[in-house]
Amino acid sequence: MKPVRIVDLHADFPMDMARRRAKGEHQILERLHLAKLRKGNVTAVIVPIWVESAYKPDHALKRGLHIADALLQDLEESPSFQLALNHQDILDAEREGKISLILGAEGGEIIEDDLGLLRDYHRLGLRCFGFMWNQRNLLADGWDHVKDERGLTDFGRQVIGELERLRVVVDLAHMAPKSFWGVMDVATRPLIVSHTATTRHKSLRAMTDDQLKAIANNKGIVGIFAVNTGTDVVTMPDLQSYCDHIEYAAKKIGAEHVGLGPDFYDYFLEDLKTEYPSENFQLVKGIEDHSKLGAVIHELSKRGFSDEDIGLIAGENFIRLFREVVG
Repeated sequence: MKPVRIVDLHADFPMDMARRRAKGEHQILERLHLAKLRKGNVTAVIVPIWVESAYKPDHALKRGLHIADALLQDLEESPSFQLALNHQDILDAEREGKISLILGAEGGEIIEDDLGLLRDYHRLGLRCFGFMWNQRNLLADGWDHVKDERGLTDFGRQVIGELERLRVVVDLAHMAPKSFWGVMDVATRPLIVSHTATTRHKSLRAMTDDQLKAIANNKGIVGIFAVNTGTDVVTMPDLQSYCDHIEYAAKKIGAEHVGLGPDFYDYFLEDLKTEYPSENFQLVKGIEDHSKLGAVIHELSKRGFSDEDIGLIAGENFIRLFREVVG
């Protein structure tokens, strides 16, 4: 089949850039990521601001701004990349041979309790906003609070309204069930779950069939992650198991609502092993990094997916949603 446009719905480049630039490194995008992204035929990547737990909640705003600044500085040094503010930016960059980065967030702690701060991040280029990592915050609950959920808060509802007014994509990854359903009750635009799995996966973060169907009814997208901790809690050992989840989701809700959110961590694996030793993080065999995304396309083709459906899953679904929500 002909090459397809691939959009990665979740990559933690910014946090890693902030750490590396603090040590004196430069041109991280060009040095560490460009070759892999090119080999994987990646057109665009959502790169969220993820603030480490040690900074939450009191210093999340400042750390979030440091992380955003690290990304924007590196972009200035990286001629092969550009920040995309709308869908046309992605298409224009592709024609120019550049890779688009879409600034996101992974955790509402970075806006504290202030919609003005959300608007400030939007002015910096924020176009995708994830409410959660795993902790509870002022907006909603993450997976650490499945057993004592509050659900979506009044401030969380205000944030939904402001995100829709600003035309920012809402991301429900890491969100606990009651909070998830609270967002579904009030959101009026298509949503994404940038990186998750289906119930074939043992992780708490896996989407139930009812959640998958709710995202489809919303005209949204579910991105499948490639995470393997080598434990009984999260086990996705290889390319075949990764594609099993894509196939499961596509059969349940249609290829038009599935995407790729691999959440690759090859470039900071040693940090993960140090910071989360009990998780025993390992790479997913056959899809260890961005350079291997072509193997996903090949595997889906072997399984009988049509060229059209493969194109939708690889990136066209997100281009459609980004155009509808952001412009």
